[in-house]
Amino acid sequence: MDTASANSLVTDSAAASSSWGGGVRVNNGSLNVGSDGTLYKPILQKFKAAGKAVGCVTTVPITHATPAGFSVNSAKRNDMDEIATRYLSLRFDVMMGGGREHFMAESRKDKQDLVGSFRESNYRIITGRSELMKASPDENKPLLGIFCEGGLPYSLDRAQDKAAQENIPTLAEMTKKAIERLNRNKNGFVMQVEGGKVDWAAHANDAGAL
Repeated sequence: MDTASANSLVTDSAAASSSWGGGVRVNNGSLNVGSDGTLYKPILQKFKAAGKAVGCVTTVPITHATPAGFSVNSAKRNDMDEIATRYLSLRFDVMMGGGREHFMAESRKDKQDLVGSFRESNYRIITGRSELMKASPDENKPLLGIFCEGGLPYSLDRAQDKAAQENIPTLAEMTKKAIERLNRNKNGFVMQVEGGKVDWAAHANDAGAL
């Protein structure tokens, strides 16, 4: 499998995730959009259309390049407000991570209450660890978990922060709860799980967090 960028020796997360999630090499910064504007259907949309349950779980914003590369078409990876809007109509079964600011009216540029829109569309919105741990896997609603602004705390930092331990789930906890819900589908499920903040630590030369 070739996951290289179509226009650069250095591949960014959007191009890498798109080649993996959409099957075609694209330019850096693009999500499943070819240099000629062609839109390549992401793999989670294909599996959803085939009747399987699908989901993404990450420690960075759920709108970030890697989960988005499996999910949507966008010419601009950084337009995370718009990517959050596109998730609404896709109705993926589970989406969990950070990036709460891209769903809240007070922090979105267009001031749209996207959390309200998801609720009106019969999504289960979860914003805290205790609520997630109590959630029933048998609930027949798509689940959107947005646990903080930006990315979740590094494991190293979470271990020293009691409030974070109480309010923000770990990647393992999110993944376990996601599998419980997705596994109900008799046709099977497909899920992307990403420890995305490993990449952030590497960019920052933060050896402890890495």
